[in-house]
Amino acid sequence: MKNYRVLLLVLAILAVTELRSFSINYEKNCYEKDGNCYRYISGEMHYFRIPPDQWLDRILKMKAAGFNTIQTYIPWNVHQPTENSFNAEGIANLYEYLNLAGTNDVDVIVRPGPFLATEWDYGGFPAWLLRGRPTLEIRRNETVFMKEVRKWYKKLLPTLVPYLYENGGPIIAAQVENEFGSNKPCDADHYDYLEQLREIYREHLGQNVVLLTVDGDSHRLAKCGNIDGLYSTVNFGVGGGTPEEKFAVQRKQEPKGPFACSAFFSGWLDHWGLEFNKVDAEKLADAWNDLLEFNNRSASISMYMFHGGTNYAYMQGSKGPYQTGIPQYPEVWPKMTSYDYDAPLSEAGDTTWKYQLLRKVTAKFSKIYDVPKNTTKEAGRNVEFEAIYDLFDIIDSASNWPSGHVVKSEFPLAMEEMGQTHGLVIYNTTIPESINLPNSLYIPLFGDRVYIYTRAEGFVGKATRNKPPQKFEIKSRELIIVADDNGHTCTGHVRYPYYLYQKGIIGNVTLGNQNLTNWTAYLLSSLLPQEPYDRNPVGWTNWISRGVPKTEKRKRVKGYLPTIYRGVSPKTKGDTFIDTQGWGKGLMMINGYNLGRYWPLAGPQKRIFCPVAYCGAWELSNYILLELEQAPSNMTLSLRSTPLVDGPYDGSQV
Repeated sequence: MKNYRVLLLVLAILAVTELRSFSINYEKNCYEKDGNCYRYISGEMHYFRIPPDQWLDRILKMKAAGFNTIQTYIPWNVHQPTENSFNAEGIANLYEYLNLAGTNDVDVIVRPGPFLATEWDYGGFPAWLLRGRPTLEIRRNETVFMKEVRKWYKKLLPTLVPYLYENGGPIIAAQVENEFGSNKPCDADHYDYLEQLREIYREHLGQNVVLLTVDGDSHRLAKCGNIDGLYSTVNFGVGGGTPEEKFAVQRKQEPKGPFACSAFFSGWLDHWGLEFNKVDAEKLADAWNDLLEFNNRSASISMYMFHGGTNYAYMQGSKGPYQTGIPQYPEVWPKMTSYDYDAPLSEAGDTTWKYQLLRKVTAKFSKIYDVPKNTTKEAGRNVEFEAIYDLFDIIDSASNWPSGHVVKSEFPLAMEEMGQTHGLVIYNTTIPESINLPNSLYIPLFGDRVYIYTRAEGFVGKATRNKPPQKFEIKSRELIIVADDNGHTCTGHVRYPYYLYQKGIIGNVTLGNQNLTNWTAYLLSSLLPQEPYDRNPVGWTNWISRGVPKTEKRKRVKGYLPTIYRGVSPKTKGDTFIDTQGWGKGLMMINGYNLGRYWPLAGPQKRIFCPVAYCGAWELSNYILLELEQAPSNMTLSLRSTPLVDGPYDGSQV
């Protein structure tokens, strides 16, 4: 009798499993879910750009607009911020995000890369790959790179198996790589890489899961971005042709199967120093209607982005490198901290006019639901700051730092080679008496900005990667160079040399015609929170709270010195936007959460979004600014109820 009951249980499980299936029906030209033709109406929405306590709000707002599926990337660098680690806590808790989607009857398409693009640092690759791997070639069937890819997928992909649709979870498909057809050259090795990825996905996810690729709407891109065993889809935006013309690219690559657009652009990406991009809401709604009507209302469409969110901490990527005529000096344009994207839901998750128009259109094709209310916003308060450390204080306090944050070397090392993946490094050396002063300082290559100081004189000058190399006159012997990174390039081109992806000082620094030696590097950003979820890394809170060392009063030097400021204010009771106008360029941390970079001098973003989960975490909120360029005379920030991501901009700052 006992064996009989076990048999019945097994048969029942098998019956349920058999009922749950998601596949491609090439005869009916459709996706098939549980034996019936199915179309997804999807919105791109990334858990790692949204505070976890607001995930449910965003999912319900998307469902309320008639969408039945979420599409999300899974960034390698979020889940493995250090080599051999695996993080799934806080904003990295992908599994809770999947559970929330499944509980609310929303399907999920995952995009685990390994390359993502998505305006994310290094396109989703972890920057620790740039340490000790000079032969590394990303997105190629290259030994060093593929060894790390296999190790990563061995950690990640098996954890997704319980969440596959066939196993009772919400995941209906997985995308392999991203816009790989744009990656040149389109040769045999190019396809070998995709084949390796396909086999790794199959090994860990099984033979049943639908595997997709996506490329731009050109025949060349689609052909170079796909191989057998991966179903080809396309992406495109408003304008540039009819749905028939755009889907003709996919149909040439896939003569049978469902029409599918994996990224229909609701807005566009934005950079510091350039104009904020917008897509007209009425034109978008009309194009959305045409796509949902296409082919007897059968095409599956995913809107990129439905909700953008925020590039917290150091995780906004940069565009480029682009050649400038100086081979070793390509341009890099950093993305903004806000990933508003002019999407239907704003950076703060608020519904917009664009949302209302799209919901009205989607209601003709799919069931809609009541829309959750927007969150409360708090404004009308100023936060006052005091300077607690300037650049010289930081160097002088290094004896109090936890071990491993000060590195000595004969020649300057790239940031990643010293074990820090993002942020600021302070390089310090004493110029030997054998070199005559004054003399010309030359830094051939760096990523992405350097600020030059001497202890005796203060500020000497600054240089940026987007301008030709400059020489600076040095008159005294203690030299200090602050290197600031603007985000690793996220475009993923394999043809760029390894060193072009690195940050800090890359190569030797010369004074006159002599290389400077005996450097000390202070890995400042490794003391600070690296991610929004990294609330209290070892050492940083105690070090910051000590304030300025009680040393003798120094002679005032010329120019501004990078300075750490601290402010205290009662917690907010709602989300807020922190107005940074009057300040220069820096990093903002609140209650130990790293909100990311601010740069009002470059614009167009002037206000930093702070969700109540971060600004309201403590009764008295602790604000920390690491400011590089200037501070207002009143040394205050103001809290506002509205965003400002489309303000004035100045590309010369970048």
